[in-house]
Amino acid sequence: MTEQSGIIKVRTTCPMHCGIEACGWLVSVNKKTGRAIKIEPGEFMDPSERRICLRGLSQLDYTYHPDRIKTPLKRVGRRGEGKFESISWEEALDIIEKNFKEIAEKYGWRALGWVLGGVGAGSTKFGVYLRLASLTKSTRVSAWGYGDSGLPCGSRIIFGSQIPYGQLMHRLIDPPDPDLIVVWGCNPGEAAPLRWFRPIMDIKERSGTKMVTIDPRFTVTASKSDAYLGLRPGTDTALALSLLNIIFKNGYQKNDYIRKYTNGPYLVRLDTKKFLRGKDISDSKSKADRYVIIDHEKNEPKILRGSTKSAALTGIYTVNGIECKTALQLLMDLADELPPEKGSEITGVSAELITKLAHAIGKAKTTTFCINMGFTRTYHGHTSLRAMGTIAAITGNVRAEVGKGRNFPVLNWDPFLKAKPDERSYHRLGILNMYDAIEKGDPFPIKAVWFALTNFVNQCANSGKIVNTLFNNLDFIVTVDTFLTDTCKWSDLVLPTTSILEFSDFIPHPYPYVCIQQKVIEPLYESKSDVNIASAVAERLGFGEYFQGGEDGMIDLLLDTDHLSMDGITRESIIANGCFQLLNPIPESMETMPFPMRTPSKKIEIYSDFDYLIEAGEELPYYKAALDSPIKNIAEGFPLTFIQGHTRFRTHSMFGNVDSLLKMNPEPLLDMHPRDAEDRGLKNNDMVVMYNGLGNAILKLRVNEGIVPGTVNLSEGWWLKDFKDGGVNFVTHDIVNPVQDKIYEPNMSMNSAFVEVKKYKEEI
Repeated sequence: MTEQSGIIKVRTTCPMHCGIEACGWLVSVNKKTGRAIKIEPGEFMDPSERRICLRGLSQLDYTYHPDRIKTPLKRVGRRGEGKFESISWEEALDIIEKNFKEIAEKYGWRALGWVLGGVGAGSTKFGVYLRLASLTKSTRVSAWGYGDSGLPCGSRIIFGSQIPYGQLMHRLIDPPDPDLIVVWGCNPGEAAPLRWFRPIMDIKERSGTKMVTIDPRFTVTASKSDAYLGLRPGTDTALALSLLNIIFKNGYQKNDYIRKYTNGPYLVRLDTKKFLRGKDISDSKSKADRYVIIDHEKNEPKILRGSTKSAALTGIYTVNGIECKTALQLLMDLADELPPEKGSEITGVSAELITKLAHAIGKAKTTTFCINMGFTRTYHGHTSLRAMGTIAAITGNVRAEVGKGRNFPVLNWDPFLKAKPDERSYHRLGILNMYDAIEKGDPFPIKAVWFALTNFVNQCANSGKIVNTLFNNLDFIVTVDTFLTDTCKWSDLVLPTTSILEFSDFIPHPYPYVCIQQKVIEPLYESKSDVNIASAVAERLGFGEYFQGGEDGMIDLLLDTDHLSMDGITRESIIANGCFQLLNPIPESMETMPFPMRTPSKKIEIYSDFDYLIEAGEELPYYKAALDSPIKNIAEGFPLTFIQGHTRFRTHSMFGNVDSLLKMNPEPLLDMHPRDAEDRGLKNNDMVVMYNGLGNAILKLRVNEGIVPGTVNLSEGWWLKDFKDGGVNFVTHDIVNPVQDKIYEPNMSMNSAFVEVKKYKEEI
């Protein structure tokens, strides 16, 4: 913090979690009035990290917005009516204490669900609610399933990791530059312009790297690419298999890499689809669970003990009377079923473009696959990730999850996840599983919900079901927010929380830095930080001793770790430097190793023999159309696929009421291809109804050649007030994918909605 001419300048950090940006901010504060008057980019050790986006620049408009919630509010009208009266914090805490204890006495503490948004993940404002859930043994409702669990489900199967960015995108931050960048199902030019798109453009300029974008929309990213493949939503797996078809037919696969780092050489029984094990061919107990390969030099089976250097990669074999194929052979057989011509029929991408991309990947020395969550927000999204990751593995383009030679920060989450180490901690539900818990009491009833860091009604699947069914089954709803959002309007109690500038937190980004989000100004009105709100509730419930020290105390708890990645890093040292570069470089030998993976084989698993995958027919990344799933029951008669892209003007629904951003992006627009518009007699700027059997949204049409036929797109995050009726998620479904449910947790498949669109006619 510096001071001059009556102006205090505070180095803080944006925690918005938008593409893991975590931009540094330098905020000027008028010392006399205590008012923040300017925000500009904050410095990092690396000058290229100095950046700020539109949302960051508009933070003053957000903080000083006249519509801020100023006091706690108690509902006095019907839920959804938006009628409240101001009350004191004491009365609000009385209401919380009374309702929590009554519900806990009747149903048990697990009937209380803490529903937390992704914006808070990895910080103490998220952690304090986990700590309170742990102490009360209530239910933590996971944030991954908001649309972000499809990618982890796929990644856990093939790589054994939660997020595969390090394995696939490392060359965007590490030298040497890749020869080819494939941007698959994401739009970093708009969704993560500073964190990912800037280095991509720098690489293109510096090294002449070619870039290809795969997306149903012709995006900002596509406009800067050397080639664009516009595919139908949800057909990514079919595209990947067609690419593999060409890669295998031309021998582009890296055989030595496959032998060393994947389970491709391992034999698979054709009768059970399980890996052949030592116990299948030997009585040795010590070798019972080992994998079996074919030694191609001796042409005989070998129970694996060490090197796979002599392993045969392909072929069909009979071992001890058991017919087997290698995992790689099974993958090649699958790819053989989807030549480019057939892939083109499914995806809408020409066979020529599929073939050209396959040759480009196969011939490139190094290829980086730039991904995010978008292409996995479909019913079979986990398989899309597996299929795309398989291409990377087969061509030798997977690496360890390290970058810039430094480890990722490992923090002390134990005090938050298990506040009393010797006692059982909280219960856990995926967000979609919570729907059944509220509606059906399965696996147990949820009767009270605390919403924080999320606009649940606006952002979650099947909004109509939420407001018409789920909320009617809840006895008590609390929402913590800065503005009276759509979720607040259905709540019994609304608590005013602070803006980014009004509280302190720890931010474990941007890699390879960790930062402190310093409080810049005092909280406005009667708002409190999430840490202080949780602490006040804890005090009423008899757990006040676990929340001593406020925001700084919670940060210190998180940093109290012996892990070498955080050696010597304290809250004070971070503040003194504005941010802190992670210490303890990774040994060079580890930087280039793509393994061991945290999978059963400790390798990249292009084939998986978990029972639930075999039962579902997903031991390999088979292409399955969404309409071959339970979605078919609600999709019949609705021929258009609805998808939701991100925009630079909001982080989900945040900033949706900021005038400076609304001037640039004033209203929701539904993108439709001219051919689809003509078929329906629709014109640009017509008011239309997008609808299906679940609900509708009434908004303006934008006829747009930059979207594939049969698809309509609307950027997510628009508030219900922005529509004549309905909203973004009134047409999305909440159907659980049972495979994802078993891998990790089911995902809201926001890009697997099926709709029809017609002209809106004002009722007379």
